[in-house]
Amino acid sequence: MPILTVFYIKLIINLGLTFGIFWVISRSDLFSKWQKENEKLIFGLGFLILRLIPWAGIFLIVSEEPRGDIPFFFYKAEAAKNGGFVYRDFWSYHAPIYAYIISLPVWIWHNARAIVLFMVLMESGILWLTYQTYKQKTSRALQLAIIYYLLPAGFMYILVDGQEEVWFWGAALLIWRYTIRKTDNYEIGIGLLYALALLTIKVTFIFLLPALLVVVKRPVKMLLVMAAVGIPAVGFLYWQIGDLFLMPIRHTEQLMTPNLFSVSRPFVEMIIHINEKKSTLINWFGLLFTVFVPAYMAFKARHRHISEILPGIFIACFVCMMIFQASAMGAYVIAYLMAVVFEIIDIRKTLHVAVLLALNWLTVVQPFVWVYIKQPAYTSLSMFGNPAYLFEYILQILNVLCFFWVLRETYRKVVFSENIGVA
Repeated sequence: MPILTVFYIKLIINLGLTFGIFWVISRSDLFSKWQKENEKLIFGLGFLILRLIPWAGIFLIVSEEPRGDIPFFFYKAEAAKNGGFVYRDFWSYHAPIYAYIISLPVWIWHNARAIVLFMVLMESGILWLTYQTYKQKTSRALQLAIIYYLLPAGFMYILVDGQEEVWFWGAALLIWRYTIRKTDNYEIGIGLLYALALLTIKVTFIFLLPALLVVVKRPVKMLLVMAAVGIPAVGFLYWQIGDLFLMPIRHTEQLMTPNLFSVSRPFVEMIIHINEKKSTLINWFGLLFTVFVPAYMAFKARHRHISEILPGIFIACFVCMMIFQASAMGAYVIAYLMAVVFEIIDIRKTLHVAVLLALNWLTVVQPFVWVYIKQPAYTSLSMFGNPAYLFEYILQILNVLCFFWVLRETYRKVVFSENIGVA
């Protein structure tokens, strides 16, 4: 199917999903009742209608081939299934265990479509656990779960493209739930969970660590537990493959969009020329803000229990990554989108709903437009004489503004609010 046709179909689907969100928002009383009486049925129907049936329609009936990163994921899963050693026998930009996890569905069905279904099941499992956590705090939890299912970004990037970034929230969610159950002496449990997450997903999960160390009562104890797990794992990898295990860290050099650097680059280039082949320094500079801002928020809220602010500092960490990292791209929004829906968005406020929808539409539209016009790097203001470039650049600006709005609201929630969740 031609790529433009696929894009137009995505726009039509996005429109239908948006109307669905408006309907769900208008039925708060009904969803509150269902949450008390039929939560499993409604959640199950949401999964069936908004995930399983569309997956079957796209990949079984229409027989579309998986897109995005799925072909690369399938290559890794196939190699892992055949007994390959990660980084040595096959490329991977994920943590060492990741390839072996996504190989599990391939044992059942040797097809890339199986990995997409696996990603959908993982997302729904994380959503169910998120709902179970928030339903104790708000009567709108089931409503928010269905709204999440309807969001275009999650629908497109997970159901269609099989992206895995929502696993970041899944890992943070497990840590958060642990701190809720164990209100003191939680450092050993957090350290174990965090170390396992670093071995399972991506090295970028480390961005959350500084802020986490600020709010835990015994940070050294937590670090020692992490070291007890991490040092033997790193030692084993080095013994087997030398420094090849550093492969995920080296996947940070390509400049992507949208982020603060991509929108400010036309003005930066007026002062200094940026060599894209030597752009690592830009990402290191962005890393300072990615780590500092959430850590500062954690410091400001250090008088509060970790269970009250962990979702907020998680959101701040990954939205800062998208703002300040020059290698960040739009798909990373699904890392924290679920958390934003439950923790930050108040569906009773028009502005909140408008920004949520804008963020989702922009996340779907902007990357396609950027790729379609050959991924331009805006090194001069004169480039905006091309209407296509100007249009895409405006989309980037709007996207980054949405990121800053999320960061601002998260800051308010973490630093100034004494309540967690929504009413």
